[in-house]
Amino acid sequence: MASQPTEGSTALISLILWVIVFALLNIGSVFFKSSEAATILGGFVGSLLFFLQITFIGAIKRDVKTVETIISVIITAMISSTIHRVSGTTSIIFSIGWIFYLNHVSNKIYSRLEETNTVSTGKKRK
Repeated sequence: MASQPTEGSTALISLILWVIVFALLNIGSVFFKSSEAATILGGFVGSLLFFLQITFIGAIKRDVKTVETIISVIITAMISSTIHRVSGTTSIIFSIGWIFYLNHVSNKIYSRLEETNTVSTGKKRK
């Protein structure tokens, strides 16, 4: 079984990917302005910035609060809005989708860890 990456490596990788996605978003700004579908795609690419920001914060703090999430959504919307206003709006919508996805994955992992603790100690936690 493969070992889990460390918090430091996760933070570094997410930071590097954030810079790459940010650069690609700015380099491809002409493309993202070219059509309606490309503008929506620009919002999705912007939401990847949100995903990488939350990953970075989670790797450093281990607990992402609502304030950090809202600030990350605002930063993402501001960056995507430099491409097109619709990209800013759709990045918010896609970011909310990422929030639900990350919450779902977190709950699955947490419940699996809790089941493991219950089995290993033989007691139910109240």
